[in-house]
Amino acid sequence: MEKHENSHKVKFSKIACFLLLILLFAAPCSALFVYSGQTVNIDYGVDYVTVMGTANLYPGAEVYSGMMAMSGSTINFYGGQMLGESYIMAFGSSINPKITVHGRNFAVNGETLDPSQTSFGLDFSRPYHTLTGFYDNGDEIDLDFRGNITIYLVVLETESGMTIDIKPGNEQNNINLKSNGVVPVAVLTTDDFDAATVDPATALLAGAAASHWSLEDVDGDGDDDMIFHFRTQQLDLNQDSTEATLTAQLESQMKTLSAAQVSSGAVVSGTDKVQIVSAKKSKK
Repeated sequence: MEKHENSHKVKFSKIACFLLLILLFAAPCSALFVYSGQTVNIDYGVDYVTVMGTANLYPGAEVYSGMMAMSGSTINFYGGQMLGESYIMAFGSSINPKITVHGRNFAVNGETLDPSQTSFGLDFSRPYHTLTGFYDNGDEIDLDFRGNITIYLVVLETESGMTIDIKPGNEQNNINLKSNGVVPVAVLTTDDFDAATVDPATALLAGAAASHWSLEDVDGDGDDDMIFHFRTQQLDLNQDSTEATLTAQLESQMKTLSAAQVSSGAVVSGTDKVQIVSAKKSKK
């Protein structure tokens, strides 16, 4: 049995080396090579990346053709996107590559992970494994992996403290998921929170981005609140949903975010109850 397993490892190593040789000769001039012992921070576009040392990807990083994680390499995703059909290739070896993704709301192949889960395994039962979620600055994570190693996850905490009111004036917060309309949601200004500090472009309600927003006094207490509108059919809710959460980035934190330092806990959230109703019931 041990011989059989060792032969598989040798085959994987040979495959990885063969693919690397192909990539070295076929790689375009915009390819990036991170050599052993070297650390490179990437917040710009590059065609192909071969990593033998350490590569840190930050917001603004765009990889057009793919990445290869070599033996003993380290890749940290704090931001960045793999564009088109590009993916990260990582095979087990004598010293496995270590790939870590920093974010929240992780899902693998469409299945939401428990927030306490800090890794998932790649294998050859699927052509690739897709990791989705959100980076700390609110950008979407959409990374395809191929190989047979473990991918590590750093789950960032989401700050609470933001008070929201779904469908202001409607205590039941009835939502008909088949409606072609929008769901209004107010982020309220309180003694401890200024709704005007929310970056509207980063606001997500149950995974849906806001179609439009404005500042107005929603609760009549004399200060400005932020009112958002979300398209109902874009909400990631179902008939069993009893609440919905709005997450957003704060303007001040967006301005200080840089490739050199990605601030943790930069996303705030608020949750309110919802009642999912049918079209017939919602008319009552």
